[in-house]
Amino acid sequence: MLSALPARVSTRSNLFAQVDSRKRVSVSSLTNNPNPEESPPAGMAQTMALLERLKTEMPELWDQADVVGRWVWLEFATPPLREVRDKLKDLGFHWNHARRCWQHPCGVSRHHSNRDPRGVYPVIPASSLELKETATGVKPTPLAKEYKVIALRECPLPEGMQLCDTPERVADYWRAHVETNPYFNPECECFTVLLLNTRRRVKGHQLVSIGTLDTLLVHPREVFRAAVIVAAAAIVIVHNHPSGEPQPSEADIKITRDLIRAGQLIKIEVLDHVIMGRPNFCSLRALGYFYN
Repeated sequence: MLSALPARVSTRSNLFAQVDSRKRVSVSSLTNNPNPEESPPAGMAQTMALLERLKTEMPELWDQADVVGRWVWLEFATPPLREVRDKLKDLGFHWNHARRCWQHPCGVSRHHSNRDPRGVYPVIPASSLELKETATGVKPTPLAKEYKVIALRECPLPEGMQLCDTPERVADYWRAHVETNPYFNPECECFTVLLLNTRRRVKGHQLVSIGTLDTLLVHPREVFRAAVIVAAAAIVIVHNHPSGEPQPSEADIKITRDLIRAGQLIKIEVLDHVIMGRPNFCSLRALGYFYN
């Protein structure tokens, strides 16, 4: 069931500039500072040096940094490109299979723990920490950001899947590239947008939102953001029903028509809304919901 409320935008996400959507940098510590407004704990020279390198060499990652102590964690919604992984290794990060994230110990001895440090230590934005280090009592001048579009991963397309103009081909694409995403959760509703060119060929896709067992929050702002940035001519929206039954709900029909009207305003056509079940699927266009 879809809801027309604004989408929950998690740190996972996004195709774009801040390597988005779906990454998070945090730092876990051996020192608990209960007041995030205070200056950072002592002995964090290596942590600050790493954050400075991130700011200089990978600013799109530093901007998402949270400081909880000394360790630096980096999470991606989808596997990063090889050059990003190589750069992280050059900076001293390693992949933690248990936490499903990249980590940097920043000089702290590495040990195993079943507890998540993010639930133990307070979280301080790295930008706030930098201000405490450099300009106490001085309000910084607001800065604008220059963004760039980057791909999160490559999804090879066979010739038969490059053209995505029927519900059957949309379903094939979903099974090949969305269900195989390591962050796809078949027990929750997942909302994805396929981005098409003028020839109805796939330029890429974005996993916009992950909901609960039977609820998904969607807003046109998040749905069309990727389409505008990559200059898509049309989109196909797809989401799954964990129950396995693909029949649309009233909320599914309502949000589909809302997105059609939004697309008409910005001249990006919504070609179809496909609901994936197990193993069947249904097309709202084929069911007649795209027509008055």
